[in-house]
Amino acid sequence: MAKIMMVSKYPPHKINEVIKNYTSSDKPAYPDYLKKVGAWAAQVTDDRHKTYAVYDCPDDKIIGGLAALSKRYSFYASVEGVTFKMELLMEADEAIKLMLKK
Repeated sequence: MAKIMMVSKYPPHKINEVIKNYTSSDKPAYPDYLKKVGAWAAQVTDDRHKTYAVYDCPDDKIIGGLAALSKRYSFYASVEGVTFKMELLMEADEAIKLMLKK
């Protein structure tokens, strides 16, 4: 099972628009196989709020999961100043094993 982390940033003065998009029933749906592990709000950095969300995605559906998340977060990013990035995560033990093979 892969983990995909989404990191979003937005200007504080856009909070009402961000919440409107987040609670909208018109936002693109996630596929059934993509499961949210959790979502967190973090500190304000560079005068922007920052949030994280992590999703479980089956290894054989990573491309579809990334596409679905991109579509959903592009909907959120329709608010001026909202940005996001995706990060594919790996368990630390697995990453160490891969690094040691080099």
